[in-house]
Amino acid sequence: MKLIHVADLHLDSRLSTNLNEEKARERRHELTGTWLRLVDYAAKHAVSAILIAGDLFDTAAVTETTANTVIASISGHPEIAFFYVKGNHDQDSFLNREEKLPENLYLFGDSWKTYRLSDGIAISGRELGTNQNAVASHLPADWVSRTLQLNEEEFNIVMLHGQIVESSHREEESLRIHQDSVQNVDKTLSSSASGDGEEIHLPEFANHCIDYLALGHVHKYMEGQLDGRGIWCYPGCLEGRGFDECGPHGFVLMDLDPETHSMTRERIDIAARHLHEVTVDVSGLESTAAMEKAISHQLTEGKNSGALPAKDFVKVILSGELSMDAELNLPFLESRLGTMFYVTRLENRTTRHIPYEKFREDRSLKGSFIRNVEMDPALTPEIRAEIIETGLRLLRGQEVL
Repeated sequence: MKLIHVADLHLDSRLSTNLNEEKARERRHELTGTWLRLVDYAAKHAVSAILIAGDLFDTAAVTETTANTVIASISGHPEIAFFYVKGNHDQDSFLNREEKLPENLYLFGDSWKTYRLSDGIAISGRELGTNQNAVASHLPADWVSRTLQLNEEEFNIVMLHGQIVESSHREEESLRIHQDSVQNVDKTLSSSASGDGEEIHLPEFANHCIDYLALGHVHKYMEGQLDGRGIWCYPGCLEGRGFDECGPHGFVLMDLDPETHSMTRERIDIAARHLHEVTVDVSGLESTAAMEKAISHQLTEGKNSGALPAKDFVKVILSGELSMDAELNLPFLESRLGTMFYVTRLENRTTRHIPYEKFREDRSLKGSFIRNVEMDPALTPEIRAEIIETGLRLLRGQEVL
């Protein structure tokens, strides 16, 4: 049986950090389109279920178009079961449409719920809220994991949205609640979670007969061993939205054999656009023109980025050491490089070599200026270099950037 594990789609995200209004709107539509391609992929490859491990949407203000598109994509594929556990960005605005919600959309609440597919596959999940109420504050710290009950004969998938913590250093609780009481209290909680809100303490979920812990919240693909039986996995976000999310993005395709408790997995990159960082060493170059040539060469022929598609996002990081008099005009470089990709950003991480010893006996205006900057104890080396670069531009009659 084939299943898809996806998380952190963040549909209807504002996307205003790197994009103007027009491109942000276009990109929002692309994110929704990627969701539709995922569903089409599932239909074409006979996928039985799609597991959405939180943050399907980005804010409570989900547009009618996006909400209706998601609903139509689910209801249009009744052969696929969609399991959706809310994340910290998800609100009830989408779910408060009970008359519209498809029958093949299965939801989880603030207590454990288990659905069973054919062939002995069980899918369990619950929301991890951050609200602390009077009841939850008196529960043991490992409350969430303690109330999880699974059948060891089944292939158990558990869905959660939160940040994993590899080691648990919780204090021993003096309060010990009998299991029957625990189950009764669990039903009364309107919003409960572990004492650390959305933290997921992995050791507490070990040895609970979990075969696959399907997680969401971390936007980078990650996986690891939970115990001798099961693993945990973050599929990463479906599309990168900023330069902190470079590289491939998509979902995890799982193929399960519950009889042998075996599973194969494959990462499927389905993103419409990708984000890249390219570092260019411009050490020793003395002009903006020379730096532009070096950047263009690396972007088109360099080992790091020779095949980057024009439709992608690219951040160029300038590195290396420049001389004190090297001419570097970042706005001009940005204007020259700006049309090469869908979004092009330029970040200057170069340092300036300031030969202070050359100016200690120099009685010119330049020498006096550099000595005064050098002797100011309140300045860091980086700030000194920046002040000197700006001052020298002014002395040469150039524009201050």
